[in-house]
Amino acid sequence: MRVRTIMRTLKSLFILFTIMSFVSAGCKDAPAEVDPIDSTIQQSNLFAAAQSMGDLQSPDLNEASGAAASRSNNIYLWTHNDSGGDPTLFLTTTIGADSGRFVLSGAQNIDWEDIAVGPGPDAALQYIYVGDIGDNRAVRSSLTIYRVPEPDLNVLDIPTTQNLANVEAINFVYSNGARDAETLMVDPLTNDIYVVSKREAQVGLYVLPFPQSTTEMDTARFLANLPFTNFTAGDISADGAEILIKNYFNIYYWPRSTGQTVQQALAATPQRLAYTTEPQGEAICFSLNANGFYTLSEMDSSDPVPVLFYRRN
Repeated sequence: MRVRTIMRTLKSLFILFTIMSFVSAGCKDAPAEVDPIDSTIQQSNLFAAAQSMGDLQSPDLNEASGAAASRSNNIYLWTHNDSGGDPTLFLTTTIGADSGRFVLSGAQNIDWEDIAVGPGPDAALQYIYVGDIGDNRAVRSSLTIYRVPEPDLNVLDIPTTQNLANVEAINFVYSNGARDAETLMVDPLTNDIYVVSKREAQVGLYVLPFPQSTTEMDTARFLANLPFTNFTAGDISADGAEILIKNYFNIYYWPRSTGQTVQQALAATPQRLAYTTEPQGEAICFSLNANGFYTLSEMDSSDPVPVLFYRRN
């Protein structure tokens, strides 16, 4: 009798473990429990602790999964929802006010993960880059980065709803096979696009050199492994002199010297910045004048999502 009881208990535990494993595998981006920190990475006071600037007000923005500062007006940030939604960019002020929706004509949101603003093929324009680069199980045959000229926000009647035309699709594969990524950055000094993978024990740095093809399949070339994991967002400052990349637990900062490539800058040991841990922080960007940086989180149940600002000391 006792043996049967033990067997039933073991069977119940096995079923529970199986169910929990299945649920865990289905969770898209559950933060890892630990973030191993190299003892050589020092905490920096270059930026102050987080200040809440206000809550995101857009009722349709519930999975903020990227952020980029507008180049046309420094009070605005671009952001977007995560996978499966409409191909829509949300415009918010730096204090969270809902300022508009911009639909990318002809685009799809399979798994949008990050956004950047930077130069592109027309030197007179700034462009918005949207990374449809999420691939949780590394099964997608190709990925897409959408590029569209940034509208001049100073001449629009804000808040507004717009369709953005002239959307270009940069379709690409990785040089060493499919993988998941959530970090997209554009180098304002070279127009090169950088993607950083997510799930490896040491993530990969990839580049799509300028000019990127919009007519043929492009290849993101592997450059180097970085001794970090679970990177969820990144940004290069508008002057190209500073780089931020974050995961769920930490924000890392790299200065970039004159003449250095992004790869060379990231080869150095970064500094670790103050970070107020968010429920699922997957968005970071410098302010336009780099006097600080912003982070956003995906929504945690019904709680409002604050715009957090880290001011430069």
